Amino acid sequence: MDGFSIFKGIIQAGPTILLPLIILLIAVVFKVPFGKALNSALTVGAAFIGLKVIIEFMAKNLGPATKAMVTHMGVQLNVIDMGFGTVAAIGWSSPIVPIIVLVIMGLNILLLVLNKTNTLSVDIWNYHHGLSMGAFVYFATGDVIIAVAAAACTALVMFKMSDWAAPLVSNYYKIPGVTIPALHALMNLPIVMPLNLLFDKIPGVRDIDLNMATLRKYMGPFGQPLVIGLILGMGIGLCASYDFYKSLGLGINMAAAMLLLPKMTGLFVEGLKPISARAKEVTSAKLKGRNIFIGLDPAVLFGDPAVITTALLMVPVLIFMAVILPGNNFLPFADLGALPYKVAMCVAVTGGNIFRSILFCTFSFIPYFYCGTWTAAMVTHTAQMVGLSDSIPSGMMISSFTGTTMPITFCIYEAFIGNLWITLPILFISFIVVWYLIDRKVLPKLKIIKDYAEK
Repeated sequence: MDGFSIFKGIIQAGPTILLPLIILLIAVVFKVPFGKALNSALTVGAAFIGLKVIIEFMAKNLGPATKAMVTHMGVQLNVIDMGFGTVAAIGWSSPIVPIIVLVIMGLNILLLVLNKTNTLSVDIWNYHHGLSMGAFVYFATGDVIIAVAAAACTALVMFKMSDWAAPLVSNYYKIPGVTIPALHALMNLPIVMPLNLLFDKIPGVRDIDLNMATLRKYMGPFGQPLVIGLILGMGIGLCASYDFYKSLGLGINMAAAMLLLPKMTGLFVEGLKPISARAKEVTSAKLKGRNIFIGLDPAVLFGDPAVITTALLMVPVLIFMAVILPGNNFLPFADLGALPYKVAMCVAVTGGNIFRSILFCTFSFIPYFYCGTWTAAMVTHTAQMVGLSDSIPSGMMISSFTGTTMPITFCIYEAFIGNLWITLPILFISFIVVWYLIDRKVLPKLKIIKDYAEK
């Protein structure tokens, strides 16, 4: 067996195996006693498996309901959302996978050493953002160097944006020492953060705070997460033209997800506590007080009921948007079951305000439809080139709410396949300007960030 096969086999073992092994390694590096390190690694692994099972359970139930809803509405669009898993598979199936993985790992370490990020990513699965970008650019240009550079650029954006997420994860989700280096979870932050500041200045609107506590206060038992899951699940079922009992079953399944997800998040926090405490001691002594954040999968955020509530409410909103947006050919489907990944950071920015979260997510997703439409032919062609033709429905093109459908990664792709002497300087300058405005002018003014800084 050659080195590439071994490498690919390790990666394809999946995050449920890789994550506890990496957590164990980090714990050993930080000199956590082996018994505690092993217990922490296994606890985190068990929590991740639990989250994965519940999320797949949600997707399995929501997927057919969404498809039935689309059919019932008579929507006819020729670009089908095949889910982030399909785009990730494209990235992990390209011939330049080992090079890109090593480059991304090396870049993360380099940025840490140079004090240009505080994120130590152990979420190797979500390297798929850089890997898919590398695959898209490679098959568009045939140039390995340009493709690897595009992947590295994508990873750079991901690591830098994950530093923004750290105080949100700590202060809102109460998971200290953790951040989320996954672009599909971070991508809307440059839009959502300024919008939140704008809404804080609008009389009347700024006083609307529809959160889970408000729902419980004014709706009594109907404001409880379990009942909200039941109501929203039944609503989606009825919109899909399910009969009453089948709709009720979908509602009960969504209620179960609302109950079980917080339990798994609690296990994550429990498993990471010894490592986070030890890491803080070591980094304070060795890195002059710097806080190093462990980068994990966004699934650790799904324990908050406002995330699941927002995600369920966004299902009919996105389908309606697909119908009414002029010039759109992109039909949301598989990723509708994975909407918690896309809305979690928006919920954190708004402090759990469901009203704002729905409005901001609706606005943020508008460019996704057009980027998905414009790049669908390229994504479909790349899937065929890496041997995933069976994933393409007959007569359709494929896309996802990840990959080049995300506005920032769409811009990165266009820059690296264009006239590099013109497009790359424009991309670089745009990145610096946006970064400065968000990092210096917007981020410090967010209430949730101020609260974090004052602690």
